Order: sequence, then C-alpha cells, then structure tokens
Amino acid sequence: MNNLLKASFIFVLLILAGCAKEKPKTDYVAKVNDVYLYKKDFTFSPDSNTAYKNEFIRNWVITELLSQEARKNDFEKSDEFVELSANSGKEILKSLWLKKYLSEKEFPVTSKELEDYFNSKPEAFKILQDAVILNQVYLTQYDKAIQFRNVLMESDWNKTLKAFANDSSLAGSSGGALVYYYQIGAGNLLNIIHELQPNEVSLVIPLQKNLFTVVQVLQKITKEEVPPFVSIRKEVEKIFREEKQKQLIEEHLKELYSQNDIDIKK
Repeated sequence: MNNLLKASFIFVLLILAGCAKEKPKTDYVAKVNDVYLYKKDFTFSPDSNTAYKNEFIRNWVITELLSQEARKNDFEKSDEFVELSANSGKEILKSLWLKKYLSEKEFPVTSKELEDYFNSKPEAFKILQDAVILNQVYLTQYDKAIQFRNVLMESDWNKTLKAFANDSSLAGSSGGALVYYYQIGAGNLLNIIHELQPNEVSLVIPLQKNLFTVVQVLQKITKEEVPPFVSIRKEVEKIFREEKQKQLIEEHLKELYSQNDIDIKK
C-alpha cells in the first residue's frame, strides 16, 4: 500500500509537471527551467506596490529552485515526503468538505436575531481602542462639496445623500460607520474629527487633488465602551454566523461519531 501511494503521488506530480510544460511560453512573469509563472496565475489589488509584487515573484523563484533541486535528489520518493503529503492532503480534504457542508447549511439571519444576540452578550462587543461613529462623504469637486455641506446643515444625512445620489462628483460615502481613530491616521482630518462635537458638521476638507470630504460626527466612543448595535451590525452578524457554524460542525461531528467505528484507547 505504501509503494502504491508513492507511485500514485509521483504519477500526479508528473502529470502536473507535464501540464506546466505544455503551457505556451508567452506572457509569463518568471520561469525556472521548464516551470512558468504567468500573470493569470496570480492577481494583485491595484494598490499593491512594486516591492510587494517583486517579493512575491522572488519567493516563487526560491520555492521552485529548492523544490526542483529536491526532486533531482529523489526526495519525492522518501517516506517522509509521502507521509507529509498524505497528511497535508487530509487537511485540505477536511477544509474543502467543511466548506461544502456549511455552504449547504446556509441560514437567513434577521435583524431581530442579531440585535437579541448583541443584547445577550454586550461584553463581547466592547471596543479595544477609542473610536468615533460618523457620516462621511467624498466628492471630486470643491463647489459640490460646499453645496453638500450647506444642504446637510439644513436637512439630515439620508435626505442630503439622496439629493446628491445622481451627482457625478459623488465619489463615495459611509453612514453611521464606526471608525477607530488609528484607522483615520495622523493629519488634518484626524484633528478636525477630534474637535467636532456630536452632530456637528465639518467644513469641506481637501484630502488630495480633486477629492474632498465632509464629515459629521455622531458619537464618540471610548475604549471599553459598547458601541450602538447599528454601528457594528456587520461585525455582530459575522460573529453570530461563526458561532452558528461552530454549532453546525459540532452537530455534524456527533453524527459522524455515531455512524463510524471509532476506538480511542487510553
């Protein structure tokens, strides 16, 4: 059985190696002998810097160099390699199965369920850093930002945002968001937010060329306080779902324990 496992594993590696060689040798970003790294094999977000990309490619090259050298020295045939590969394969299978199992157990969540969950354990939602709950809008034109602020001063946030919904200068917005001060970073914006009182609206703040913001502070939350439910609803839902998924996995394991022959000797 051990020899069969080794042979099967080596056969799969040979197939994969063959596939790599069959790829057309164009549009690649790096290669090590007959193995190629193509642009389509990985993606980076637009803001990824060149140093990060270069480090990724460098690590890929190092991995290929060392793994190819190991193959040349028949490390693939070693008992240790086969055993480690089999164990990692089991971990992958476990993860894939749980992913599939949980996807088939999707459940709707109501706002009432989330709010009840939040109220049942408020201690779990204490913030660890000072934060602020605010409304914020981004506009690409200074005069439009002034108009937005003027309308907001005479109205409320939702009505103002609705009035500018189709304006081409509107670049983005967030309403009632909980933001930690460290996420804002140092600078003029942070200083202005610190100075604003609850419900106060800032002047138009230039962020960069052709980008301006207006901020309305709703509430300041200090460390160890529990923020309002509406400001952290997404976080509450994330934790709620994770807890439910753990329960589903436990139930599934109990079912599997009852269906399989298990003997643990002490």
